[in-house]
Amino acid sequence: MMSSTRLAHRTPFELGNGNQTATLAECIAFYERLAGQFPGVLRWWRIGTSDTGLPMHAGLVTADGVFDRDSLREQGRPVFFNNNGIHPGEPEGIDACMALVRDFCIEPERLAALGDTVFLFIPVYNVDGCANRQSTSRANQLGPESFGFRGNGRHLDLNRDFIKCDSLAAQVFNRFFTDWDPDVMVDTHTSNGADYACTMTLIPTQPDKLGGGLGGFLRERM
Repeated sequence: MMSSTRLAHRTPFELGNGNQTATLAECIAFYERLAGQFPGVLRWWRIGTSDTGLPMHAGLVTADGVFDRDSLREQGRPVFFNNNGIHPGEPEGIDACMALVRDFCIEPERLAALGDTVFLFIPVYNVDGCANRQSTSRANQLGPESFGFRGNGRHLDLNRDFIKCDSLAAQVFNRFFTDWDPDVMVDTHTSNGADYACTMTLIPTQPDKLGGGLGGFLRERM
């Protein structure tokens, strides 16, 4: 049975029939409630504004309630960064991150498992696309019933804009990423209807493109 605390903080996916994903408004409200009730676990703040004027947010979870970036850097704390919703029509990462952060907040043993690691996340990067919901732009994808759009408010693919930064969203991301300088980044996507044999697929960085030091570290240690 679910605890009363978990019942009170179920995600829209968990409340539905397994074929729903959180809207942008639901996602933001969910994290705002968690941050209000668990201020010693979750820091939640606005990091900028999208191309259509929507707020962009980030969250930070630590096991000891230390949220100051300079203090964390001085302590040499590893930063694990999870970016979600760069393509909001592939929303599983958005919902999974909501459930994970919820579990960090209500399960002391799960929070303690972080150790010194900092869990940094952007709940929805492409907020413009997440707000542009429909059910027809991914004909081969089995659900959800309604989902966001791949492009942002200017029809730019943010997953192709990390270097040029034509979009305001990419400029916000660039500053945020540079400020935090994470050790590991996981960017969540969905298969878009392709027939994969596995439920989940991890696609790591190509080691040969990282160079000698980092390439060897990825192969041998990670």
